[in-house]
Order: sequence, then structure tokens, then C-alpha cells
Amino acid sequence: MSKIITIWGSPNSGKTTLAVKIASMLSKNNNVIILSTDIIAPPIGTILPYTKEQNKSLGKLLEMVTLTQEDIFKNLITLKDNKNIAFLGYRQGENYKTYAEYTIDRANELIVNLSHIADYLIIDSSSIIQLDMLSQASLKLADEVIRLCGSDLKAISYYKSIFPILSDKSYNLSNHIKILAKIEDIEPKSITSNHYGDIFCDLPYTKEIQTQYIEGLLLNKLVEKQSLKYNESLDKLMDNITGETLENKKNKKEKKNKTKSKRSDRKFKLSFKLPTFIKKKEQDDYE
Repeated sequence: MSKIITIWGSPNSGKTTLAVKIASMLSKNNNVIILSTDIIAPPIGTILPYTKEQNKSLGKLLEMVTLTQEDIFKNLITLKDNKNIAFLGYRQGENYKTYAEYTIDRANELIVNLSHIADYLIIDSSSIIQLDMLSQASLKLADEVIRLCGSDLKAISYYKSIFPILSDKSYNLSNHIKILAKIEDIEPKSITSNHYGDIFCDLPYTKEIQTQYIEGLLLNKLVEKQSLKYNESLDKLMDNITGETLENKKNKKEKKNKTKSKRSDRKFKLSFKLPTFIKKKEQDDYE
């Protein structure tokens, strides 16, 4: 059964970074699509600076008269070294005038279709909710919404301004998973948390993530000691998303160890179930 996870938050709170980290972990055993809705500063070129986008774009799908699965697959960006992840977003250089306006029905249709293709659909939504119907739809259709709460005063001001716009019950604000994002040791975490309430976990600021972002290596693991707390919070979040418990993890690990020797010569790989007309084409010709 597929699951839609929307990541939303104040500007510069680390939404794209978290989306990639979650997708990377889920892709070990699942097919994952990352949908980036931001048209103000399209992030795909930053996430995948070494991958050719060619003419693949989210905007093309949103303005089509009739949306087909074939069109969706043609605009997905896949990776040569990880067949379980695909990306969809606007190209660098595109803006809100590049494509014709689309309807909320088209936004809903696209999200539902994407969720049927992958085990997990991770939606990296825009902070400018009021101007982005795709982000609005993603908040309403999501099985889980992760709300990143910035630790500065601007982030607090952002939420005070945006909440009245999201007063409709369909946004289900009370069930969002709230995370205190990019918090530094010198910042008053308890005071900041009081503004948001019910914080699920903290995602501390780490220089390693900043370096990965600059170098286009967000899909890499965090291995430095300074990122330990971030990894611990990420593991906690992943357990919540997948429904894993410590007992389930232990049982899976024991089962894996028992069968490892029997499968030493085999590799477990997943791939998107592409239609035959897609399989006939070389999938990495744009790498």
C-alpha cells in the first residue's frame, strides 16, 4: 500500500534536505518518488547538479489537457546508482510564467497518480502555500504531514501569518508531526518549542548537511560525529513513518542474519514497474 508524506515548513527550515534524507532511507526496500513543488526556487538542479534534466519538468504535466501515466514516466528523473528513487520538479530557470495555470483538480490527479506508481510519495512542498495549489493539495491528501518549525523569530512569525489561511479542517493541522528544525546548541530550545507545542523531535543544525547541500551530495549518509543527533532524530521519524517498532527491527535483523549466507550470491533490488513502452527505452540516457 502506497503512502503519501508531505514535508512542509517555514522558509529555509530544511524541507528539501529532509525529503531527500527520508527518501534515501526508504529506498533501501521501497520505490520512492520525491515531488518538489517549489516554482520560486526549483530545487532539483541543486539536489542533482550532476544529472541532466533535459526537458523533464513538473510544469509540463500540470498544464496537459489529459494526464497519462506515460507522460508522468517521461518526466521522472531517475538515478543510475539507485533505481528505487525518482524525482519530479520544475527545471532551473523556470518560473510561474513558464507554464499555463492549472486547476486544483489537476493537482489532486497528479498526486494520486504518483502515489499509485511508488510505495512512498515524498512531497517537498512550497512554503508559499497560499499561491501554490499543488502544495495545498499535498497537505490535504497526505497520509502524514511533517511540519518543520524553524528556530528563529521569522519562522514563528511565518506560522502566525499562515495559520489563518489554513483554517479549513481539511488541512488537519492538529495531526501534523512537528519537528524543531536546524536548532543550534546556543539557541533557547525550550522557549522556541513553547511557541509550537508538542514537538516530536529536533533536527539540529550540522555542518555536514550544509556541506552535502553545497556539493550536491544530500543522498549520501551522514557519518560525522556532529551529525549523530540528527541521525537519531531521523531514525525516530522513520520508525513513525514506517510503523516500525524496536521488536520488529530486532526480529527482522535476526531473520536477515539467518538467511544472509543463503543469499550471498543474490542481490535484492527493486525497480519502478515501468510500462513496456518505457522499458524499451534506455532509462539513463540523460545521465
